[in-house]
Amino acid sequence: MTAIIDTICARRSISPKRLGYPGPNIEQVAEMVRAACAAPDHGNLAPTRFIYIPDDARQSLAEVFAAATLERNSDSSQEELEDAKQRAMNGAGLIAIWAHIDENNPIAPPHEQWIAVGAATQNLLLAANSLGFHTKIVSGGRVTSKSLRAAFNLGDGDVLVGFVVLGTYAGQTKKRLRPEPGEILSLWGPDI
Repeated sequence: MTAIIDTICARRSISPKRLGYPGPNIEQVAEMVRAACAAPDHGNLAPTRFIYIPDDARQSLAEVFAAATLERNSDSSQEELEDAKQRAMNGAGLIAIWAHIDENNPIAPPHEQWIAVGAATQNLLLAANSLGFHTKIVSGGRVTSKSLRAAFNLGDGDVLVGFVVLGTYAGQTKKRLRPEPGEILSLWGPDI
């Protein structure tokens, strides 16, 4: 229908293992965050934060991922720990997303703040796509670990949402089964 709608509908998540170099530079990441800042945000609370993890810091993050794995299962095998470390190295770029949700805000209740976080995240993904990169959001149980919370200095009301893995993908994206508008759209009215 329009170029922007076609672009939105063409967005696909790509496995982090398939997201190679080149990745975005810091100026491109800043542009993605600029787009994220355009998301709806009732009360102008800015509940979303983005933390870019440069390549030279990813080995340190890998150690935190391993610590988070041990925290969840103290009997983790060496193979499981290496797999956890590798997850910090996948993709050509990595951005952590965290949210600060004010449970007692008189203007914007928590669900509206979460809508703002989701909208900002989607804007970031679409901006990355418009710059020629592919993405995938990853989270899992590790995001609630004490290790990661401490590594990112998260306080009360802060939630580590996950990580956006970015990079270049040379393959063909797979068609994703999505609902048709008629399956999820209905009309409301007093006589309907």
